[in-house]
Amino acid sequence: MKKIIYLVSITWIMLLSSCSDVLDITPTDRYPDPAVWQDENLLKMFVNEQYSGICTKDNYYKIMYFGDDIFSKYNEGGCDLIRENILTADNVGSLNNILHVWDNSYKFIHNINVFFNNIGESSIDDSVKKELIAEMKFIRAYIYAKLIWAYGGVPIIEEAFDINSDWSQVERNTWDECVTYIVKNLDEVIADLPDRPSERNRASGNAARALKSRVLLYDASILNNPSNDKQKWQRAADAAAALFDKGYTLAADYQKMFLDVNCSEFIFAKEFSETYYCQLTFYIGTAGNSGLALAVPSLNIVDAYETIDGEVPVTDSELGTINPKSMYDPSNPYVNRDPRFYASIYYNGADFMDRKIETYKGGYDVTNQDATMTGYYIRKFIEEDKGISQTQHYTGPFPLFRLSEMYLNYAEAQYHLGNEDLAREYINKVRGREGVKMPPVTATGEELLNKIYHERMIELAFEGHRYFDVRRWKIAEKTETTHIMGQEIIKNNDGTLTYNRHKLTQDSRKNEWKDAFYRLPIAFSEIQRSNNSLEQNSGYEIK
Repeated sequence: MKKIIYLVSITWIMLLSSCSDVLDITPTDRYPDPAVWQDENLLKMFVNEQYSGICTKDNYYKIMYFGDDIFSKYNEGGCDLIRENILTADNVGSLNNILHVWDNSYKFIHNINVFFNNIGESSIDDSVKKELIAEMKFIRAYIYAKLIWAYGGVPIIEEAFDINSDWSQVERNTWDECVTYIVKNLDEVIADLPDRPSERNRASGNAARALKSRVLLYDASILNNPSNDKQKWQRAADAAAALFDKGYTLAADYQKMFLDVNCSEFIFAKEFSETYYCQLTFYIGTAGNSGLALAVPSLNIVDAYETIDGEVPVTDSELGTINPKSMYDPSNPYVNRDPRFYASIYYNGADFMDRKIETYKGGYDVTNQDATMTGYYIRKFIEEDKGISQTQHYTGPFPLFRLSEMYLNYAEAQYHLGNEDLAREYINKVRGREGVKMPPVTATGEELLNKIYHERMIELAFEGHRYFDVRRWKIAEKTETTHIMGQEIIKNNDGTLTYNRHKLTQDSRKNEWKDAFYRLPIAFSEIQRSNNSLEQNSGYEIK
């Protein structure tokens, strides 16, 4: 395999204490002795720590910042570089460990390669060894998947390079080579690990099937499959369908499902406990209750939630163009909307704990520096029963794969295979879940494809899919040159409300899109370290 430019000293990571959540272990020391490979507990700890290569305690949710469904006024994670289309090979490091995962990923690949170089000599029980090997293959596959989604083809490395290694001739593997490598690893995991439907925070046969589904869906999409090879779409359809008989069911309560670690449709999720807790509720919570509102829903996605007759209410957020076929009432914009709207978004007048949300000018939720600039707050993921506090130990899970995604993956693949009946059946399973019951989609042709795109935006809102979806569909030149919009609400003397739209992105957004932005650049410093053997993504070359 080809080599990677990555300079690290070989660090043996040791855990002084163990915990139940394998995604939340932090390295605290070094393994000083090769005898560690003969200690089952230390080996398990080492494997557990590598789950941080998938998502860390602090960054797991920040992927949501980069889609057009979200606005963050604090440039969290460098998201302004994406919103304003000013990304370069010199500034990509500002996205570090969220979208720009290069450095962090290869640190963990280094650790995984050290594991594979030594595990063969371990004398631990063969059954335990087999399971640990499979877990590491899953983690490795996930890390490479994140890399290719961001950059396209990347170097596949199976050597444990250190600071003295020859890294000057590193080259990138192709997209197809990377997909083949990832799928091979996942197929081996599926063969060697149990399904584990009740263990949602740990590598399993089902987690591997879910990752395979997403990898093959992205592989079949136009960005990576410009010839529209139908075999790729068939592989994507088959991979999604492999999870339909594994005991998962769509949750009946769309709001509460994101607070339930035992949710019936979660396949793989980031989990937390009182000891290893998260602060997502505090980070995105309402300003009126001292939340930071680091990310808030855009007016664009508020406009996208259908009315209960199945019509999109506003067809152009920037212009405020109302769909005359919908039930939308611009003077009372939050009535008769998709139930997922009420479960996902706090709007002016929404119930919150023992009060109403106030996002009109001068209202309770717009009176401090952390107030929303869009007129909305995220409700999805908020643990209302605990209130909003920096000191609260929140334990709500964050889904990485769930059944509804598999249904939508399948619907999209079947559409491209010409099986529109199946595509409609599976998009309507998602829309028809208990507690949602939106009208079934009856569209055909290109209109049906647009319905599938739209359903992903709504069903998977704020879960980190949107950034990659609009790129793999090659529609980002449209979605990311439309301004992210907010809503200023004025409360009049007679108690009526006036709604004024305003732009939250700069005018340059409409003029600066380049096809280069479908991929991230490789940092210029990495190109230099490779002695220019690493090929930069087109459009980011420094002259």
